[in-house]
Amino acid sequence: RRPLSRARIVAAAVAVADAEGLDAVSMPRLARELGTAPMSLYRHVPHKDALVDLMLDAAIGPAPADARGSWRERLAAWARENLGVFRRHPWTLPLVTAARRMGPQECAWGESALRVLADAGLAPSDRGSVLQLVNGYVRGAAVPVADRAPDPAAIERSGRAGELPLMLALLAAPQQGPGADDGAFEFGLARVLDGVEAHFGLHAT
Repeated sequence: RRPLSRARIVAAAVAVADAEGLDAVSMPRLARELGTAPMSLYRHVPHKDALVDLMLDAAIGPAPADARGSWRERLAAWARENLGVFRRHPWTLPLVTAARRMGPQECAWGESALRVLADAGLAPSDRGSVLQLVNGYVRGAAVPVADRAPDPAAIERSGRAGELPLMLALLAAPQQGPGADDGAFEFGLARVLDGVEAHFGLHAT
């Protein structure tokens, strides 16, 4: 049997959360997954909150390598990698938007984006504002819109169809094909970067 370790516990917890959500993660469940007694886990992880912090850090992973190109290309690549984390590990999104301190890997990601903005010539306070803007856009785009869309039939039954004609028209429109989410993300990201470029008078190259 492989020896129990903090890394094995965290990896098993991330696998459970990826498959079933964060609520499915518990010490008894992890003990069954790892073939050990629940109390043995506490020798490596003191409590559930500490485990969640470790899980989040592991799921976020190291900051991506800096892309080549202009500040726009580098920051856009960073944003795409950031979105990829939330797509691979949807349970991380509520955690990074909650009131909790940033972990080591999240700090490394922030440093990576700030380096791009520093190279573009932005002042420290402006770098923070742009990072918050881009981060906020990525996190908003990571929320699965289809999962939250209202049911047209439910709107009709509620008697509110007359109040929501534009919403119903949108819901009745033909569904976009594969890659539509990426297209919408790229459109919004480009507009965000357009705004940064225009506001600070930056050059795209």
